[in-house]
Amino acid sequence: MSEVSYRFLEADAAPGAPLLVLCHGTGGGPNEMLGLGRAVLGGAAMVAPAGDVSEGGAARFFRRTGEGVYDMDDLARGTAKMVGFIEDQKARRGASAVIGLGYSNGANILASSFFAKSSLFEALVLLHPLIPFAPEWGESASSRRVLVTAGERDPICPPALTHRLVSWLEEAGADVTAEWHPGGHELRQSEIDAVSRFLSPFAGAETGTETGIEREESGTRGRYRMAAGKGQWAELTYGRSDAGEMVIDHTFVPPVARGKGLAEKLTLRAVADARAEGLTVVPLCSYVAAQFRRHPEWSDLLRG
Repeated sequence: MSEVSYRFLEADAAPGAPLLVLCHGTGGGPNEMLGLGRAVLGGAAMVAPAGDVSEGGAARFFRRTGEGVYDMDDLARGTAKMVGFIEDQKARRGASAVIGLGYSNGANILASSFFAKSSLFEALVLLHPLIPFAPEWGESASSRRVLVTAGERDPICPPALTHRLVSWLEEAGADVTAEWHPGGHELRQSEIDAVSRFLSPFAGAETGTETGIEREESGTRGRYRMAAGKGQWAELTYGRSDAGEMVIDHTFVPPVARGKGLAEKLTLRAVADARAEGLTVVPLCSYVAAQFRRHPEWSDLLRG
């Protein structure tokens, strides 16, 4: 599948940054989705495809025959195309993680792609999705994180169907968070704030200076560090082995900065760099070992 199978806009980031795939709703477009992406995870690499189906001049990602009535054959076509597009984009960028974020019709195509290949995504954000069919799972969604947002009076996406979707995701093993507002199909600030909170664990995975994380190496020893206030630093230290291992042996956060997620950001950066550099990880540090248990999607980085 060619990486230009959709017309798209993109925003680059340093190698190893997470990739945010942004899909618009009916009649929307890539520009508005890039703006949303910058608001919720500004340091990520971003790609925003334009829907390839026209409905009275409004772009969509698959055809429908009426409100909430999908052309299932065309949905299957669109799903295969989206999965291939994301796979190409991830490979081209060397992304540490893929996060899907879609609104309305964009949420629907991403949800269908997740049903087909959940392992492609580390996290998924579905803003006002409408899934009027029972998923056929291509693989387990175990431990994948999903945020679903919805309006309690949404005439396009009835709340009962949203609750049903949440149940289907949970039954498939996904770790699901639901965020509701009292209105309709419109996107509200409370949802954007919820998305920012949901994606905060990935904010430390971007490489580059804007994260405030510095990396130093000398010989076989290295460390990541970031300012923790009052002239103090949080740090993660590691060694490199001849077998291509990053042996993480220590994390430290000064008492004044604890509870702010600094150790998690340092760990996410180290994991992203290990993946980008083709290293395996040996988590000797108890904190990092606990993070690996919380993130089974990192298991491919551990020694066999």
